[in-house]
Amino acid sequence: MEVLAEWLPRAGALLTIVFGLVGFFKPRLITANQQIELGSPMAMSEARVVFGGLHLGSGIMALALQEPLIYMTLGVAWGFGLLARFYSMVADKTSLQHSAPGIVIDAVMASLFLSGLFLS
Repeated sequence: MEVLAEWLPRAGALLTIVFGLVGFFKPRLITANQQIELGSPMAMSEARVVFGGLHLGSGIMALALQEPLIYMTLGVAWGFGLLARFYSMVADKTSLQHSAPGIVIDAVMASLFLSGLFLS
């Protein structure tokens, strides 16, 4: 179990880097899937920051430092993203069908990063 507790957060960091690379270089792949329209150069810039830069920076540093507190911080961040999706379903009336892919991704990512707490 200790091996899983060590490697699952690393897998989360690697996936975060992959998401960051896609968001940085091809943000439309993410925004089109989420029904987000990028109508101006500034909108594209913001998408690169939010979906690319933040994920790249956090994933790279998590892998470089391999600190349990960093993994926990990222797990809690993904968990709050999951909470925001559920809140949005109520407040913004987004459908479960459209929210489901994001719900699954956020839940898996939070679980990967927080697995060290439960498996060690």
